[in-house]
Amino acid sequence: MKKSLRKYAETWLLLVAATFLLAGCATQDNPASESAAESPQKSAIEFEPWDGDGMEIPLDGSSMDAWQRSMARVKAYSDPDAYISLEAALSYLRTYDLSARGSMDNLIEQLDGMTGYEVVSRVRWRKPAPGKGLPEKDAADAKIIDT
Repeated sequence: MKKSLRKYAETWLLLVAATFLLAGCATQDNPASESAAESPQKSAIEFEPWDGDGMEIPLDGSSMDAWQRSMARVKAYSDPDAYISLEAALSYLRTYDLSARGSMDNLIEQLDGMTGYEVVSRVRWRKPAPGKGLPEKDAADAKIIDT
């Protein structure tokens, strides 16, 4: 009885392993074609020259496409830590700002024309837990400031 149970378990494990292997092969993306498809898109986005801090660039909330272009421009001219804090503030505001109602479209409409610093200043970060820096803050470390 133990021998047949063991054989059944081994067969079952081989079948599960083969299933996962085939599933992984079927869903595997071709990174070469993906990077080739992305490279023209990335190179097609050209930014106007900006002298200064990228967090001082006004964000365009007129449409989602304009928002994404202005965020890419801010990212290109900002310190990575400052940009991460901007993304964290946007995530927090989208979730907890009641006027946004969880919609990114509503949120970008409210933030239209604000700079990255103004967006981050809408969230008053509490003192981070020991060992956490500014970019590592999360929703538990913040609250909304209505102006």
